[in-house]
Amino acid sequence: MDEPFIPIPALVSQRAASHGAETILRIKDRGIWKTVTWAQLHARAQEIGTALLAADLSRGDVVAILSEARPEAVYADLAILGCGAASVAIDPDDDPDRVCHKLSSSGSRLAFVENEEQLDKLLSVRDRCPALSQVVVFDMKGLRDFADANCVGLPAFIDTGGTADWTAAIQAIRTDQPAVVQFPRGEGSAMGRTLTHGDLTHMVAAARARLPMQPNDERLAVLRLADITERVWGLYLALETRCISNYPERPDTAIENLQELKPTVLGADSAVWDGLHALAAARAKAATPAQRHAYDWALRAGRLGGTRARLADLLVLHAVRREFGLSKLRLAYVGGESVGPAALDWARCLGIMIQRVDEPAVGSGELDERYQTLMQNAYA
Repeated sequence: MDEPFIPIPALVSQRAASHGAETILRIKDRGIWKTVTWAQLHARAQEIGTALLAADLSRGDVVAILSEARPEAVYADLAILGCGAASVAIDPDDDPDRVCHKLSSSGSRLAFVENEEQLDKLLSVRDRCPALSQVVVFDMKGLRDFADANCVGLPAFIDTGGTADWTAAIQAIRTDQPAVVQFPRGEGSAMGRTLTHGDLTHMVAAARARLPMQPNDERLAVLRLADITERVWGLYLALETRCISNYPERPDTAIENLQELKPTVLGADSAVWDGLHALAAARAKAATPAQRHAYDWALRAGRLGGTRARLADLLVLHAVRREFGLSKLRLAYVGGESVGPAALDWARCLGIMIQRVDEPAVGSGELDERYQTLMQNAYA
């Protein structure tokens, strides 16, 4: 039986009506975690969405997002989907030529960029992107004296919004309508693949069956929106299940925030797990001989399982998980590049099983071929 079709922007609208005061996002700003409720999330997506509609962006158009993981990227993505256009997220580490390829081949008419650095990169290739007519900047720090008729800050863009009926725009979304243009990982000139709203609904339903997030679960958003793992298994699945998404102040504070937040859900790439393992190895090397002996014994016991593993967990491994912010973790996943063997073994010894989201999914005894094809295409 097919899952009911509720596009992501409609889901946010429904949750704003039924759980408006409930926290769904947090952002760390100057050392303080600030909350965003469902009602605020819906309002911010709507105000950007109505500005997009006022700019005559709708079905058949493409809008790009060039940003690190941050709430403004979430608001923009939901606004793009809600107004009927398709969203293409671009990795902020992409070089100018790669950015140009994604903008020009997708036919992006408007681009949201994070800051001065990403704006400079885009402006260096703007002449090679004929469809691009407007740029909206999330963070205008350092751009006080910048003037360009086709570039505006996010507040100024929002002010251009008209009186478009946001509810009607959301209700007009159809299952076969383009929603996301997903480019393969890595370098090259491969074209983006289009995912429809129906594709996203199916992928989220499949993800929910394999990764049972719960309301008030906490996840640390360490991946960018350009990664299909973050888009589907992170943001959209978290919205569907009411799991709270927490956004670090900067990408380089992810491990520090992990230790502080102690999330129940962690979707990360192999680099994060390899980094945690390397940090653990470095701390073990700096420990006393007795501490190193206890740590090595506990890892061996955790690897073997059984009674010794339970004793090792009680005496050592629980403290190790707590030190790295993993003491409450119950769901861990990764997509794309595999976690290195050493880091994977370390996580298993700690009792953490890291799920691969792009591996075959079996449900009701049959392989979900549609999901598998969609994931393989997204990671190709």
